[in-house]
Amino acid sequence: MRISWRAMIVVAALALAGCGFHLREQAQLPASLTRLHLAIADPGSLLHRDLPDALKRAGAQVEESAGPGIATLRIPLSTLAPETLSVGATARVREYTMRYRVEIEAADANGTVVLPRQLIELSRDYTFDETQALGVAAQEDELRKQLQRDMVQAILRRLAALGRPAV
Repeated sequence: MRISWRAMIVVAALALAGCGFHLREQAQLPASLTRLHLAIADPGSLLHRDLPDALKRAGAQVEESAGPGIATLRIPLSTLAPETLSVGATARVREYTMRYRVEIEAADANGTVVLPRQLIELSRDYTFDETQALGVAAQEDELRKQLQRDMVQAILRRLAALGRPAV
C-alpha cells in the first residue's frame, strides 16, 4: 500500500514538472537598464510612489537625475479614472469600468530608444448599487490598488522582455 502511494506521488510530481508549469519569477531587467532614471510626467501619481521600489527589487539602481551612463524610463501619460459602462432604464449608471492608461518609453545609457513609446491599458468593471454607496467607494479604492499593482508588474514585464533574445 505504501509503495502505491509513493508511486502516485512520484507520478503526480513528474506530471506537474512535465507540463511546463512554473511560478512567475521576479522580473530581471536587462544590463542596459541597471542604472535607471525614472521620468514620470505626473509626480503625484501612484506610479511615482510604487514603481521605484519595484525597479529596485528587479535589480535596477534608480537614480535621482539623468546623466551619462544612466538609462531613462519615461512615463509621459498616466491616467486612472472610472468611465460609464452601462446605463439602466431609469437613466442611472449601473456599471462602470475603471480604466488605467500608461504610456512608457525607455532609452539606454547612450540615448538609444530600446522600448519605443507604447500604451499599456488595464481595466476592471464593477456595478453601481445606489443602496450600497459606501461599499461602492471602498470597491473603487480596492480596484485602484489592484490596477496599480498590476500596472507596475506590466511595466516590469515589458522592461524584462527587452533582455530576452527574440525567438
